[in-house]
Formats: sequence, C-alpha cells, structure tokens
Amino acid sequence: MTLIKKLICILSVIAVLMSLTACEMPMKIVGSIPDPKDTVTTFFDSVCAGRFAESDKYLSGVSLSMKKQVEGEFAKKLYDYLIQSYDYKINGEVTCDLLDANCKVDFTYLDFNLLSGDLKKISTKLGKRYVTEAKDGYVEEKDGAYSLSDEGAEKVAAEALDSLMKEADKYRSTRSFDIVLKYSNGKWLIDLPDELFY
Repeated sequence: MTLIKKLICILSVIAVLMSLTACEMPMKIVGSIPDPKDTVTTFFDSVCAGRFAESDKYLSGVSLSMKKQVEGEFAKKLYDYLIQSYDYKINGEVTCDLLDANCKVDFTYLDFNLLSGDLKKISTKLGKRYVTEAKDGYVEEKDGAYSLSDEGAEKVAAEALDSLMKEADKYRSTRSFDIVLKYSNGKWLIDLPDELFY
C-alpha cells in the first residue's frame, strides 16, 4: 500500500471515529455568553449602593425604582439607613444549565419588624418630652390640650431612629433566597423572588 493510500485510510478512520464520538458529546452553546455570576454580583452591588434604576437593567419584568422621591425627614433617614444596612453574599456556586442559571444569595437588611416596637417606645418618650418642654414649632395647642405638630412628630421619629441606629446590627436580619436567571436577548435576567422584592 502506498504512503498516500495509507494516509487516506488513516484520515478516513479518524473521521469515522470523530463522527461517532461527536454523537455522544453534550450540546454546547456556541458564542460568547456572559457568566451569570457577573449579573448577580452587578445587580446586588447596585441594590446595596441604592442605584435601583441601574439594578432594574438586570431584572425580568419588575422594577425596584421608585416613581416618587422620598419626602420628610424621617422617611429620608429611614431610606438611608435601609440602604446602609444592605449586604449580600453568594452562597455556593452559580449553576448553569444551558439558558437557565441559579444560585443562593444571603441578603442582609434592616428589618422593620424588629425595629418598629423600639421605635414606637422611644418616639413616645421623646414626644412626651417635647410636649412637656413645649418645644417651639413642634408642639401645637388645641382647646387647651398640647400635642405634637406634624413637623414635631416627624422630628421625634427621626431623632428616635437616629438613636436606635447606634446599635443598627441589632435590627438587621439575613435571609437566604434562591435567585433564578434566564438568558434572553444576549444577557442574563434575574427573576426576582416575591419575598426579596418585598
């Protein structure tokens, strides 16, 4: 057998073997698909920094952005403390199955359920002091009775919140969430769980 015939024979056998083994190879997506972990990280980094319009780019069908600005001294302080409390950790690997991915994320936040009882107690105590001292501009009189004005109630609540936030860790909770991602139109989108959205 000539050298050329031997080479053709060997190449034919290799081609047959490759075609047989190719049938057993798993299907792979061809092209440049971003790592879903990058999407999870960028999304939660944006949330923890309070950049909700940016985080919306990574969500499927919902929005975290607020339509109205936060108004009032207490509401602004609470909003700032909420964002300061946010933290997250990707718990384990981000697993990927073709166009679906998922992972667990431990998310830490200021838990208003833990905070509300103490906030009410301190606000009531401060409010009584404001009324007793007849703090100008914060107390109003009606039919001989003194009470906090709307501005006074706002001031008292904000002051009480500042006081409690000196021990902010006491009011933080961490919960674990299953984060599901779908690959669509060249990017990963997060299907936010209702509980985390809340």
